[in-house]
Amino acid sequence: MNKKAIHHMTWKEVEEEFKRNPVVLIPLGSMEEHGPHSITGDYLASTEVAERIADQTEALYVPTVPFGNSEYFRGYPGTISISQNTATLLLEDICNSLIEHNIKRIIFVNGHAGNKSAIDVVARKIKREHNITITAMNLWQILNQDQKNEIYQEEDPSGHGGEPLTSVMSYLHPEKMRMDLLPEKWEVKEKYHSLSLAGLNEVELDGSKANVFLNMEDISEKGILGNPTNASAERGEKIINAVVDYGIKLVEQVKKL
Repeated sequence: MNKKAIHHMTWKEVEEEFKRNPVVLIPLGSMEEHGPHSITGDYLASTEVAERIADQTEALYVPTVPFGNSEYFRGYPGTISISQNTATLLLEDICNSLIEHNIKRIIFVNGHAGNKSAIDVVARKIKREHNITITAMNLWQILNQDQKNEIYQEEDPSGHGGEPLTSVMSYLHPEKMRMDLLPEKWEVKEKYHSLSLAGLNEVELDGSKANVFLNMEDISEKGILGNPTNASAERGEKIINAVVDYGIKLVEQVKKL
């Protein structure tokens, strides 16, 4: 049996696998709201992507870190947010446990934008202390414009509570989705007091942008910024395939570093 999940191996099996200097994937995501229609566990997408990449390469993977820093979604039931400090320490401890056994190639399979700061801190610290390179692939930023045009064929519906996650979860876990709870209309505010909103953390003022740290409910009561109306399992399959293909290519490149 060709095992790829470290948590499915005995320590002797892991010892043998580590002798070949493999790439190790660390999938991570979050538990947070994605609108009233989609499930909270977006870490499930990272799990699926890591498994598929490992199945098609010589990479190994560890269990998914399910929680991330989701501070701006804490107003919604089901969101479980950990602090940036907790996230940073957790990822550093995972990496150090691998490095102690001579792992030199690590890829974070990241399914949550709120994890980026922790990944950056950990990657730079480990590079400085151990002189190894850690790479990260951010699942929801992988589709290029040509891929978006081919998959969506409409005005870009990307955004929290919209695409690509709604289609991905409709493909991976269709029985858990509740598209019947998606309202016909939902409000996304364009202003915060007198300031024009440019996202969760940005406002526009005099042609430039400043950071104002808001919560999702300050912008969208339903927790939707993108457009999930045309989401489908068929789209989700295309998105997952594109992300996995990218991950396979990344593993092959990281093996050369």
